Amino acid sequence: MTAFLIVPLAFLLGFALVRAATCTVAATMRWIGEGKTDWLFGLLIVASWAGLVLFLLLQYSGRAHIPVDIEIGWQLFFGAAIMGIGALINRGCFVGTVGYIGAGKFSYVLTFVGLALAMLFLRVDMLNPFDPVVTKGRTAIEDSIVKQGVLLGFAALCLLSLWLIIARRNLAMLALLTIGITAALIYGTRPEWSYAAVLNSLLLGQGLSVGMTVELAVVALFAGAVFSSWLKNKFHPQFGTWRLAAANLAGGFLMGIGAAAVPGGNDVLLLWTAPGLTLYGAVAYLVMIATIAGMLVAMRYGTKAVGKCRWFKNPMRE
Repeated sequence: MTAFLIVPLAFLLGFALVRAATCTVAATMRWIGEGKTDWLFGLLIVASWAGLVLFLLLQYSGRAHIPVDIEIGWQLFFGAAIMGIGALINRGCFVGTVGYIGAGKFSYVLTFVGLALAMLFLRVDMLNPFDPVVTKGRTAIEDSIVKQGVLLGFAALCLLSLWLIIARRNLAMLALLTIGITAALIYGTRPEWSYAAVLNSLLLGQGLSVGMTVELAVVALFAGAVFSSWLKNKFHPQFGTWRLAAANLAGGFLMGIGAAAVPGGNDVLLLWTAPGLTLYGAVAYLVMIATIAGMLVAMRYGTKAVGKCRWFKNPMRE
């Protein structure tokens, strides 16, 4: 697959992100607030398709980029927790932020401004609390019974999603399938692609990528999200309140801090590192969800204000 193909794939990814609930924060809020786990199950479907496609790319092309594990310690737990706090403050993870911008909620652009500020902040050695990430050798899938079992689980969930699409005509499941496949194809080809990579290159003065494929892919991602919202008549440009803008800026900053300890951030965890069968990816993502859930539960039973507070409403429903 040529590098330029990530551009139409990114457009399709952005298009599909608007067609299904893929925000970790919204899914966790639905679980804690309504006792429904269907959106969390949808995220598992996304990871299953991404993991299966990455495995097939590795087996049949031999050139797929697969994530490697890193050491699990206090830094990973701290970073994942900070990402969870930041995502809750932002009212959306990085994946959800793309969907919100696609719907015209432009205050979420400040989430990426916050991410850029975190990158600048951590560039100062005295302010950076993290040690360099230590990678570990990757165990071959065929040598790991656990990984073989996870892959079989992925395959079973993929078959279930196909059945739901065909028998139940579940279009949301079709969107989740599309997200998993396109994300795996993109990361499997160009793992360095992302808005975070573009921001980092600009901040370092490194210029544009060869052929501008990475930059065009990022533009295509948001263009796909906007186009998808427009087709559904859900594209309503607005900036929002100053409180939402401040929350987006602060949330983006905290997620950026967390991403320094957990390489790639929460979107990469869902779409590449966890599906790529890294232990740290699964652990970090679960820690992030647990942090969001714990904060919601604490606020519900500590202040009894979650259900009444407008701050915690799903921004896609406002």
